[in-house]
Amino acid sequence: KLQIRAAASVSASPLPTVVRRVTAMQHVSARVLRAVLASTIGGSFQFGFSTGFVNNTEMFIRHYFIAMGAEASGNDRHFNLMWSLAVSGFAVGGLLGTLVFPAVANRVGRKWAILATTGFCYASCYMIAFPAGWWALVLGRVLVGIGAGGACATVPMYVAEITPVEARGTLGTVHQLMITIGIVVAQGLSASKLELLGDDGRWHYMMLVPCSCITLLLLMLPSCEDSPVFLLQSHGEGRAAEALRWFRARATDEQIWKEVSSMQLELSLSACESVGLREVARDRRLWGPVLVGCGVNLSMQLSGIDAVLYYSTKVLQDAGIALEWAQVYTVLISLVNVLVTIPAMMLMDKAGRKVIQSLGLGGMCMAYLIMTTALVTGQHLVAVGAMFGVVCCFAFGPGCIAWFIVAELTPVHARGFATTVGLGSNWLANFLVAFAFPHVLAALHAWTFGIFAVTTLLLTVFTLTCLPETQGRSVAEISDFFAPAAVLVTPAAARLSSPPVSPKLSRSDSWHSETSTAASTAVSAGLFTPLLSCE
Repeated sequence: KLQIRAAASVSASPLPTVVRRVTAMQHVSARVLRAVLASTIGGSFQFGFSTGFVNNTEMFIRHYFIAMGAEASGNDRHFNLMWSLAVSGFAVGGLLGTLVFPAVANRVGRKWAILATTGFCYASCYMIAFPAGWWALVLGRVLVGIGAGGACATVPMYVAEITPVEARGTLGTVHQLMITIGIVVAQGLSASKLELLGDDGRWHYMMLVPCSCITLLLLMLPSCEDSPVFLLQSHGEGRAAEALRWFRARATDEQIWKEVSSMQLELSLSACESVGLREVARDRRLWGPVLVGCGVNLSMQLSGIDAVLYYSTKVLQDAGIALEWAQVYTVLISLVNVLVTIPAMMLMDKAGRKVIQSLGLGGMCMAYLIMTTALVTGQHLVAVGAMFGVVCCFAFGPGCIAWFIVAELTPVHARGFATTVGLGSNWLANFLVAFAFPHVLAALHAWTFGIFAVTTLLLTVFTLTCLPETQGRSVAEISDFFAPAAVLVTPAAARLSSPPVSPKLSRSDSWHSETSTAASTAVSAGLFTPLLSCE
């Protein structure tokens, strides 16, 4: 009783966000932390490392292929083509992993789905470190993309389902944080100025880092329990309670069964017949949110952030900066990305989604204008500073919103379809930017980022005109935004926008009210992944 009263007083007090999150971490056991760290280091970090690996290693890999006779010295057109295929192969694999691994997670469990990504990662590490030719490098990038896409689809879900409600917001950020750390580690190791592994003879050994992380995952995660939500679906209440007792070592039986009951309510919200393309196309209240969700996901990639993360060294070198210093600036840009990620995620719950998205995209537009002007006029330090601005604005805008906005825009019965379409469009746009950028840079040089100034301006206009504010609003209220003007929204119509709830779970007990609030909070925070839970 004292613990419950203390928790209630904490949630009611106007403490700063940081203090509340530190207090929430007191509910987390060492076993939960072990499972979270194992899955994010072996999955999320691998995602970030593979993203950052290609930026500073381009010249080393070119020298490697010239030495083995697979690349002719001075043939820039051929190299740009093959290099863009290798870089964008990551997105092709990511799309495949994102589409395949949710089904795997539903069939064998979240934990075993995460472990299944390791096979792709091990194979890719060798093929990337010592490629027998361009085909091996491209295939290695596709394989590591499959593993990264699978991790992106399953790790956040596993973390959310094993973490106490009080700490979901805090531990939910670990996935994104590990991605940014993976990027800066890869770029730091490959920077020649830092004298670590950044030269023609040692860049191969960078792949020992993701291999070590995958090995750590294989050593730590099998001894952890699987997701209690998955076990409740597949094996029943007793097995789910057993898993919860493992994760909540100090919890009483009453607390365990109360959490099991809250999971049942959460599952009842999505235990409806999911809709497909035909049903969505017939209802404006469904295809409207789906299209807007796709637009927000596209804003992540069409904002040009991957051009910065993949090719910033190449851009700065093309502008006349020496390779060693271009690599250092790239590391600093990635370090800024890490440092702004944490405060950005804390701000996310304080301001409206539409406000954050539009300000972030607008700020990126201004930064791109400054960057383009600086690159054209030869003001290199100003261009680097503008790149810092691009990363900061992205972290405070599209980098946060796109991951969960689809869950807030769409009704539960359409959320699986909408999430699949949104993630698919995200990876396709990632491929487009990764493949096309080197060729555009070769043609436009210093003017290249002017394209992203235009795209971010158009995306800002799209956000202001098409994206409804979702914070603090129900699905029925958001659905009204997309309804035809001539249609009057009645209570019956509002009920049609969300699926029925099982009568057995419609009681008005006080703990049910708390559980429903927690479930809706998890969905709005992007922690409840319908792609994995709707069948």
